[in-house]
Amino acid sequence: MHRRSHLPLPGASLPGAALRRVAPVVALAAVLVALLGSPASAHTALTSSDPAAGATLDAAPGAISLTFSGTVRGDGSSVTVTGDGGAPAAVGALSAVDNTVTVPVSGLTGGGYQVVWTVVSADGHAINGQFPFTVAAPSPAPTSASPLAGPGRAAGSSSPASPAALAAGSPTPTVRIEPSAPPSSSDSNAVWWIIAVISVAVLLLAAVAAVQLIRRRGTTR
Repeated sequence: MHRRSHLPLPGASLPGAALRRVAPVVALAAVLVALLGSPASAHTALTSSDPAAGATLDAAPGAISLTFSGTVRGDGSSVTVTGDGGAPAAVGALSAVDNTVTVPVSGLTGGGYQVVWTVVSADGHAINGQFPFTVAAPSPAPTSASPLAGPGRAAGSSSPASPAALAAGSPTPTVRIEPSAPPSSSDSNAVWWIIAVISVAVLLLAAVAAVQLIRRRGTTR
């Protein structure tokens, strides 16, 4: 009489215990792939502004413009401008188009100002920040030179200023600070290639662990 072998046949389904041991490994690999490969993990960020952060302007701006790395929504977004003394400036209705938010401003004079903003990205995530800028005070109007006296003018009368003195008293030109360029697309592509390689490696390790567990289970029976 022949005894029946209890070893699993090739191609037979895995026992329930083996499946329960492999399932956590596969689930962990899937979670890692989702966390590393999801583009939603990179939230929208401010890339530039007009005026630029820390800029000194020769004239008051008529609007504040903010540019972001992703699409933003107008609902829930706000931009406020305050002067050195904390007094708010007159800000108009906010406009959001693609990745740019713009608000008109009026009544700005010479002095420092602070821009405080809050925007909502396309995925509903709210971000905020602030930056300063300065409007240069207008130059004083030049005074008219007194008419020269005739040959018999008094000995103590002042003489016209020399060209060198006028040049020394001219206002120093202001320097506009331009925002740094946003990160290039090649850097972003390199990051995503690294994430893809890590994801594939995790999946391969999970598959190898599952195969070794199945073989170990078969040899113990």
